[in-house]
Amino acid sequence: MVPVLVVASLLAATGETRPAAQAAQAAKVGSGIATERALAATVNEERMVETVRRLVGFGPRMYGTPSNHETAAWLASAFREAGLEVTVREDPPRHWYQPVSWDVRTVAEAPGAPAVALKTTWPSSGSPSGKGEGVLSLETTPGAVCLTASNPTPETTTGCLAVLFDGRASASGWPGVGRLRGTWTIPVFAVSPRETTPLRERLAAGQKVRVTFALDAKTGSSAGHTVVATLPGRDRSKYVLFCAHGDSDSGGPGANDNASGVAIVLEIARTVAAAVKSGTIPQPGWDLRFASWGGEISSTREYLAGVEKDPSRLQAVFNYDQSGFGSSKEALYVEPDDVPANKEIVTLVRAVMTDHVGTRGFPGHAASVKSQGGTDSYVFQPRTQGATIYPSVTLYTSAWDKARAQPVTEGFPPINWYAGEQPGMVTVDGDAFYHSVGDTPANTTDTEPSNMGWCARVGLLSALRLISGR
Repeated sequence: MVPVLVVASLLAATGETRPAAQAAQAAKVGSGIATERALAATVNEERMVETVRRLVGFGPRMYGTPSNHETAAWLASAFREAGLEVTVREDPPRHWYQPVSWDVRTVAEAPGAPAVALKTTWPSSGSPSGKGEGVLSLETTPGAVCLTASNPTPETTTGCLAVLFDGRASASGWPGVGRLRGTWTIPVFAVSPRETTPLRERLAAGQKVRVTFALDAKTGSSAGHTVVATLPGRDRSKYVLFCAHGDSDSGGPGANDNASGVAIVLEIARTVAAAVKSGTIPQPGWDLRFASWGGEISSTREYLAGVEKDPSRLQAVFNYDQSGFGSSKEALYVEPDDVPANKEIVTLVRAVMTDHVGTRGFPGHAASVKSQGGTDSYVFQPRTQGATIYPSVTLYTSAWDKARAQPVTEGFPPINWYAGEQPGMVTVDGDAFYHSVGDTPANTTDTEPSNMGWCARVGLLSALRLISGR
């Protein structure tokens, strides 16, 4: 979008009549839009879908875990292959936990009949390794596999061989991944009520149910690995940062939260690097930097501590979180639009969304939203007195676990929004698989690859407009 003042200056400088100048300006803007769409068309949604699958295949990718290190090594290789400069940062060592493999089955009563696997089970974070077999019990029974809907504790499960916990299900019905408190000596598995309900019914009917279980889990203390890649610009004293947290946050599969964000960051890097190499676009005026944080918030803070030594270099942050799926809407969101330091960048992102809304590869509906918190972009806007506040936004397609209506910030109405919504409010979509065992590619990012495409295209074009001064 070309500001009115720029148009006025063109009129004054060229001496053209108003209609002629307007026509020339319209042609220039139209040419710019066409160029943007041509670049946007090279963003590869299928490649992002495959990236999410690969990332989830490494494991939960939590801070310092083997899957974090394996993921960081793969990402570093992928960025280098795209032609970027790469650094793998080691953040301070922390204790970590990672489930490696597990299996929970009901034992068949009939001789020779197969055991039935409980497919929704997931070890609670901190659950120790173990293997065994026992009768399923709704009571705390010594030697039994105990089934409970209440948050288990070591004290309430004394004597149990293992615990199945079905009391924390997501909106989709998949079990949430919880963190254990206290000292545990037996395995604890989250499991969906849809699998335990038939078991409860069998127990209520007086039937015996036997369960086998096995869990191999690892623990340790290691540095979190953060990958930072850079595409050099003409002026290396300034840069724009694209980022996403690389861990699953909950300790579960984490496809939408947040392999989707990492896949977008990598795809933007691949897209712009290929465009520069081919001569499709010129070398950016500033550096473009790309980061996959080893741990949400914590690794970002470690990075910011270094940025603060030279705060003039970082010009803007485009963060991605829960950017690959939404349960009920087809919309793109950017936040926060109520932070003064973000006014220019939010206005710019909204201009990109407005210029392209509803066209191929872009969302049909979009909105900027007030501060929601809980993601890495807010690290760059600390509340400490005297701290530097950077222009920093998050682009996403769902937030938290369920849709929430938010008041519209004055001057920032939603773009081509859904008819019938309450005036002055905008509904932010949620993810029914949030922080659950069901946050798999098959349930989320595989079903809506366009979501990652929207986020990648809008963020990339916004950054390029920022750098070019458009």
